[in-house]
Amino acid sequence: MRADRPIGTFLLLWPTLTALTIAGNGKIEIHLLIIFCIGTFLMRSAGCVINDYFDQDIDRKVYRTNKRPLATGSVSNFEALFLFTFLLSLSALLLIFLNLLSFLIASSLLILVIFYPLAKRIMNVPQIILGIVFSGGILMAFSASANELPLIAFVLMFANFCWIFSYDTAYAMTDRDDDKFLNIGNSSNFFKGNEKLVIWLGSLINFFLIFVTGLNENINSYFYIFSIINGFFLIYSINMIDRNKTGTFFSFFKKNNYIGALIFISFFAGLN
Repeated sequence: MRADRPIGTFLLLWPTLTALTIAGNGKIEIHLLIIFCIGTFLMRSAGCVINDYFDQDIDRKVYRTNKRPLATGSVSNFEALFLFTFLLSLSALLLIFLNLLSFLIASSLLILVIFYPLAKRIMNVPQIILGIVFSGGILMAFSASANELPLIAFVLMFANFCWIFSYDTAYAMTDRDDDKFLNIGNSSNFFKGNEKLVIWLGSLINFFLIFVTGLNENINSYFYIFSIINGFFLIYSINMIDRNKTGTFFSFFKKNNYIGALIFISFFAGLN
């Protein structure tokens, strides 16, 4: 479930909270805040469980993952699938409090959540699927808050997709040698030699689209202040990456938690 490593949950949650803020013109209804916070944790946990279930044979061969419960045998396949079903059931209960459009989006995303662990076996760049899955919360936020999907929802989704592609390419650097040996899809191997360029492009497209979105809202100066801070932090974080030092890529990946938080704060402060 990775409850001890919440960064994945936060990277999923910040864009969703940002979308709820924009959809609500600066206000987030309390019941939606609770539902999406709990739902994000549950779905990220379910995604980790099903990922470990499908990847257990691979995980045993990779140093970073060979201590995972399914890889070591400390958790059985039955227990893993039971936990996955239980987490999905809890998530489904939350959908009772949302509208039909949100239910349909969530159902579509579930298919991709299950498919993602398999994507790396048939796709050179499985981050494409991950980007869609991790951006789906934006569509759900707009559907739950406004019961519609305006153009801005898809702009934000694409911006978030580019951001995810950027930071997950950095994360993929930690497994590039193992994935190459095991013939598993990995964007850092697909763009070998140009990983930092991909990270720059994804991050800058996200920053530009987020900024343009702010310009089209009834925004105050706080948005610009936090956007400038975020911009400088982004430039600093990417410049710290050294292709010959894998640890710098992982460090950049972790810094994206702060980037996501700053984007949320910029809109929340800018619209209030």
